[in-house]
Amino acid sequence: MKKFPKNKSRKSKKMWNLRYRIYALLVIIILSPLSFYASDKNIPENVTSLSYDIVEENIWASRLERREDQVADASSTEPEAGRYELKDGELIIYDKEGMVITEQLKRINIDAGFISSQPFVDIGSPIVISKEQEAKVNMEIKEKEELQKAEQAVKDNSLDSILPPSNENAAALKNVLVYDKYKIRVPIIYTVFEDLFEKKSDGSFDFSKPLNTDSTDSSVQKKLEQGIVHLAYTPQPGEIGNSYIIGHSSNYAWIDSPYNKVFAPINQKSQVGETFIIYDRHGRELKFKVFEVLKIRDKETVIAYKNFPNRRVVTLQTSILGTRKGRIEATHRWLTRGELILE
Repeated sequence: MKKFPKNKSRKSKKMWNLRYRIYALLVIIILSPLSFYASDKNIPENVTSLSYDIVEENIWASRLERREDQVADASSTEPEAGRYELKDGELIIYDKEGMVITEQLKRINIDAGFISSQPFVDIGSPIVISKEQEAKVNMEIKEKEELQKAEQAVKDNSLDSILPPSNENAAALKNVLVYDKYKIRVPIIYTVFEDLFEKKSDGSFDFSKPLNTDSTDSSVQKKLEQGIVHLAYTPQPGEIGNSYIIGHSSNYAWIDSPYNKVFAPINQKSQVGETFIIYDRHGRELKFKVFEVLKIRDKETVIAYKNFPNRRVVTLQTSILGTRKGRIEATHRWLTRGELILE
């Protein structure tokens, strides 16, 4: 049997080793795209409708790139003003609507301060404002800059920023007015916008069409049988602006209510320097000092709903009876205004 020389056998082995290395290198080059790109099997069919675009692809795979707008969205943690959502079973409303409503009410001479979303939370419904209304108001208030100011105003005007809500279990009293000098202790009943304004077909409120709240069968008069009534188009007691509360000093004899004459003791008798207390929704004790008392005609709404910028005011209103065209009716109003004392 013929044998190869040893030196020839060594050269042959080196040649085969070199070939294997070349083959391995070719395999790596051919399959390398799979190491850089994800397999199409892992890409959802609707991936491009979500947050990624396919920017490069070949017969084996595709390369994805996240959209810039999605990156920007992901970095933003601020809620969009005007949205509402259910969180842990609670309705949360972002208060762009309050700003819009405030601007619309100014057009009918109601400018008592910022209107919060609380009346809508009470009835468990979102605020509905037509796109046309919102666009018109937004054009009047310099869009983005004014919106930011309004959002900041919500935080600044809030009573929570200076007096956190009391512990629910610790609060002995809630929604009560106490005016010790006149021995008045009466529940405060809160209205919602449905009690005060007509609704349009799209569900939004027509602030140019207030309901007749003087009618004995109106929801406001029914609530007055249960106590004194806070008007929803004014701030909550203790918030910045003019929180407006009405009560009877007289009523029809056939109305069966212990509150028919609840404000009779202060009617044309309350004086500057007196104090009264309101226990709010959270049981916070809010003390107010009277700084103004005045008699106005019943139609002088501009005076009645006067705004008090940077002041936390509550106005107590009751009617003064007189004669008009031979009939006895409320011809004037008696206003008792108090400002929150922060101790």
